[in-house]
Amino acid sequence: MGEVDPTFIQDPQHRPKLVVTEARGIPQIDLTPLIDPSSPATAVEDLVDQVRDACRDWGFFQVFNHGIPLQSRERLMAAAKRFFDQPLEEKRKVRRDEANPQGYYDTEHTKNVRDWKEVFDITVEVPTVMYASPEPDDQQTTHYINQWPDHPPELREACEEYVKDVQKLSYKLLELISLSLNLPANRFEPFFSKDQTSFIRLNHYPPCPAPDLALGVGRHKDALALTILAQDDVGGLEVKRKTDGEWIFVNPTPNTFIINVGDLIQVWSNDRYESVEHRVMVNSARERFSIPFFLSPAHYTMVEPLAELIDEHNPAKYKSYNWGKFFATRKRSNFKKLNSTFINKFKHKTSSHHLLNPSLSDPKNPSIIHSAIHHHSAMGELDPTFIQEPQHRPKPAVIQAHGIPQIDLSPLLDSTSANANSIEDLVAEVCDACKNWGFFQVINHGVPIESRERLMSATKRFFDQTTEEKRKVRRDEANPFGYYDTEHTKNVRDWKEVFDFTVEVPTTMPTSHEPDDERTIEYPNQWPQHPPELREVCEEYVKEVQKLSFKLLELISLSLNLPANRLEPFFSKDQTTFVRLNHYPPCLAPDLALGVGRHKDAGALTILAQDDVGGLEVKRKTDGEWIFVKPTPNAFIINVGDIIQVWSNDAYESVEHRVRVNSTRERFSVPFFVNPAHYTVVEPLAEMTNERNPAKYKAYNWGKFFVTRKLSNFKKLDVENIQIYHFKKPKELKIDDVVSRVENLVV
Repeated sequence: MGEVDPTFIQDPQHRPKLVVTEARGIPQIDLTPLIDPSSPATAVEDLVDQVRDACRDWGFFQVFNHGIPLQSRERLMAAAKRFFDQPLEEKRKVRRDEANPQGYYDTEHTKNVRDWKEVFDITVEVPTVMYASPEPDDQQTTHYINQWPDHPPELREACEEYVKDVQKLSYKLLELISLSLNLPANRFEPFFSKDQTSFIRLNHYPPCPAPDLALGVGRHKDALALTILAQDDVGGLEVKRKTDGEWIFVNPTPNTFIINVGDLIQVWSNDRYESVEHRVMVNSARERFSIPFFLSPAHYTMVEPLAELIDEHNPAKYKSYNWGKFFATRKRSNFKKLNSTFINKFKHKTSSHHLLNPSLSDPKNPSIIHSAIHHHSAMGELDPTFIQEPQHRPKPAVIQAHGIPQIDLSPLLDSTSANANSIEDLVAEVCDACKNWGFFQVINHGVPIESRERLMSATKRFFDQTTEEKRKVRRDEANPFGYYDTEHTKNVRDWKEVFDFTVEVPTTMPTSHEPDDERTIEYPNQWPQHPPELREVCEEYVKEVQKLSFKLLELISLSLNLPANRLEPFFSKDQTTFVRLNHYPPCLAPDLALGVGRHKDAGALTILAQDDVGGLEVKRKTDGEWIFVKPTPNAFIINVGDIIQVWSNDAYESVEHRVRVNSTRERFSVPFFVNPAHYTVVEPLAEMTNERNPAKYKAYNWGKFFVTRKLSNFKKLDVENIQIYHFKKPKELKIDDVVSRVENLVV
């Protein structure tokens, strides 16, 4: 692509914050080499490297093939649910208190704000020895024992079985972390071999009536050494990404554990690894369960940077502190609100930063509190103790944080499941996706994966050729189909190269964008000599995706309460649909450039196939956040374009999106742009307008619109390229509106 010259550089407000490789979420690590004795030594070395990178860059990672039987985890999850399903009175029979912190509790606080959850804590070593008080001179200890409820009777056995399995995993992880710090594998073992204070927690997060105000657990760091978390399929954990402070939702992955390093490892490593802030979101629809295992050393452990990790150039960054006293102090906030934080008091040569919480009742906005306390749920009233300060409140509900909707098209393919109800459900899903996102993914769509794989393979071979070879089929203003590497979006050059080919051969288009010029021109495809199979695989792919496009148009039509074939006439003859092969090479400055700048698609519908690298981001309608669309194998990403927005009279909206690039991996994608005949006059459909909902757009000619848009590919424009809002009608002021405004002025 050449140097990153100014033509590529986005305006600051539109630049991506980080490379796409980090946007996928916390790392996933396969622990097979620890379980399979036949694994070579190099496999373990690679594993140690992965753990080092994850601990250094994220502080979090997920592990799979970890050796813990799925049945053990499932039995405990089932028993936990049965426990929390009991009446509050029954659960409080094993309620924990300041004398014994093991048992049931439902009023825990984080950062002095009450968490939307209830918990049941079990200690691993029975009894667990702890200091009786946080006072430095008080050496008296106390013994903590577990409180087991009568119901469900299997809870104790399920917990104890699970603990044995997870404890084995915890020691394996400590060895990997130790090796990743260039220490002996058993370096941490003495801290945990006797009198450890580890415990396990069963978490229950009931549905919350105000998920935009409360959190299941507020932002915090784990005070101990290591946390091993099992979560169900609902999800809610968010991790604060170190690179930019963004909250990253951790998508649940079946039968994995989420691992995070705690404060102790941060201190032992002398800040090589960092304990990272995280929180738990709640939602209004589904309860959630999770089980963290908190690995903690003996109460008498003195915590300080390990001698092997300090020297003259890297002196100890922390003073020594006693783990038991630290833990006892932290526990006080579960029963009383504290005036200051405790965690940074042992840092050398830094200010003892204290966080003073303002009033939680927010006197500047009493209406929020007033409305919130009238909500009821399993947690009782949503009173001010639950409400996060505005800067720490979650933006969307967790159900929105998963990304664009995924829709299963099986009812269209399977005649046995294609009953009226399943089709109606499918139409309803499409309606919600188009209305709320403008984007969705489809699976079980009927396009053979072999067809897609052949096209992706041929695409790579084409772009692997020299620029000189590719430019033999270069497109220009005379023919917009073929190869091109200097395309612009919003007058900024895109970091990509493309190859376009039309579906209907030849494709007829207006000769110019001038309104009075009625001449047309026929565009043929330009096929390269290499790879020789490119034309055949492209044409085969088009046949398959075209079938899908008509099915999707029918679903969208039905979702607007129109006949299934209402949109078909626009595409049955002379359509101007085309396909693009995109190649995004690695970029030297992914924080400055974009593969494609922010834009909306001008056509009717886009059907996108992307590889496993990913890069597409969608601007979420609810809050304007850029949402990364994680690649799903053999799925297509669908988005409605400007034409459907106009036809639907704004019932559906064409949504802004963009493509990020990264510095390490090339990316390929294949969008199929569904467009009508050039002579199509685009305007709101008659069925979508009435006296109360008049047409919001003036009619425009699609061919002229398309030709005008294409001009910016070959020259920078002095003004923004043509958009559908240029055809937006001014809102008509009704007499009722006038009366209302006059009344407001009088008031």
